[in-house]
Amino acid sequence: MSRVTLRQLEYFRAIAVTGSLAAAAEQQHVSRSTIASALDELESGLGTQLCLRHKSQGIELTAAGRTVLDSALGVLGQVEDLESIAHASRLSGVLSIGCFGSLAPTVLPKLIARFNADHPDVRIEIEVESTDVLIERLLSGRLDLAISYRLHTDPRLDGRELYETRMHAVLPIDHPLARLSVIDAHDLADEPMVMMVTPPSEEDVAEYYASLGIVPNVKYRVSHFELGRSLVAAGLGYGLYIQRPRHDLTYDGVPLATRPLNPPPLPEQVRIAWPRGRALTAKSTAFVQLAQLPEHQLAPRSLYDD
Repeated sequence: MSRVTLRQLEYFRAIAVTGSLAAAAEQQHVSRSTIASALDELESGLGTQLCLRHKSQGIELTAAGRTVLDSALGVLGQVEDLESIAHASRLSGVLSIGCFGSLAPTVLPKLIARFNADHPDVRIEIEVESTDVLIERLLSGRLDLAISYRLHTDPRLDGRELYETRMHAVLPIDHPLARLSVIDAHDLADEPMVMMVTPPSEEDVAEYYASLGIVPNVKYRVSHFELGRSLVAAGLGYGLYIQRPRHDLTYDGVPLATRPLNPPPLPEQVRIAWPRGRALTAKSTAFVQLAQLPEHQLAPRSLYDD
């Protein structure tokens, strides 16, 4: 009978998350040989190869390794849940949450504050990244949950919708088009554009303009949401954004004009997600349920009639 140990699963999780034996050893405060031996024993006990070892590129999980990782994370999560039950039914441990950059300041603070009030023994770790990086870290086990756009389009993920929103135009307050209540997309074609390139922002804009036969006049490419808004406010171009802060001011207090587009872009879904088939821990389940409560009002104020 195979005797897989929790320690082997913990070390395997560390290998998957860090991508190398050396980094896993450092994370777990053990020697590299200890990590390597645990991996060998786990592979031997399961009768399958879990990792491909590349000297220059670290560790790559095999198909079997990815399947075992999901099961390992489920087992380790259940153990954490059992430990919580043994301590007066209070949730404890670490919950790792990733969020898209422009969403994080408006979505995470109120959720984390409420979650901490309900579960003070849980330590939340936050990572702010683009959608593609968030998905990679979800699948590797580095993140428990992620909140972002377009997560529903990845068949490897499961999740719950938090709200829908639509892309809109942002212009300098004194721009001639700012006098209009609705901006026709074709009127922006020749205007200099400040393009957000953090995935999936550029893809959203490209798909919208391609459907209208428009080629944007991109003047600046930025990966920082507030930098883009500030460049627009300085009169250096316009932007197309999905996220909308509660006020139309830049960090330094310069006003912006935000207007709906004609034709209206397709709705964009904001979703909280996790790898499909991976069992949620009690901590993750509690956070997902909290994020879906309507009283949090996570959605920005819509510029459209819907």
